[in-house]
Amino acid sequence: MKLTEHFTLEEFTRSSIASRLKIDNSVPTELMPNIKFAAAKLELVRQALGKPIIITSGYRCPALNARVGGVSTSAHTKGLAVDFHSSYGTPKEICQRLIDAGVQFDKLIQEHNQWVHIGFSPNNNRQIVLTAVKQGGKTVYLNGLR
Repeated sequence: MKLTEHFTLEEFTRSSIASRLKIDNSVPTELMPNIKFAAAKLELVRQALGKPIIITSGYRCPALNARVGGVSTSAHTKGLAVDFHSSYGTPKEICQRLIDAGVQFDKLIQEHNQWVHIGFSPNNNRQIVLTAVKQGGKTVYLNGLR
């Protein structure tokens, strides 16, 4: 199912972990408006970067989210967050470009210098920018880009 010009529902739900563990990662009907909203916002991300983006994690049902170690309040479980990368540049460069372009988001996280997490809110985009790093074997979130 095509959500926008460049994004499909399959991109939002694809998960090798869900496939391997036989977890049904289908989006509940009541969350489809969120998925469509996030896809529309991703079009703005793609436009700001001027390059395609590859979604590595979009919607996660609660079982999948728990299995990958996500917090129970994760925006992924609401269809309002996406992890991605792009040939535009490093995760830090991508985040800086999105900030400079004025893209509206709730949370933007440069995660372990490997991918970008972006979350959206239909009501209140807080423009929170964080950097996730490992310290003592645990992920910690630092304010700003590092």
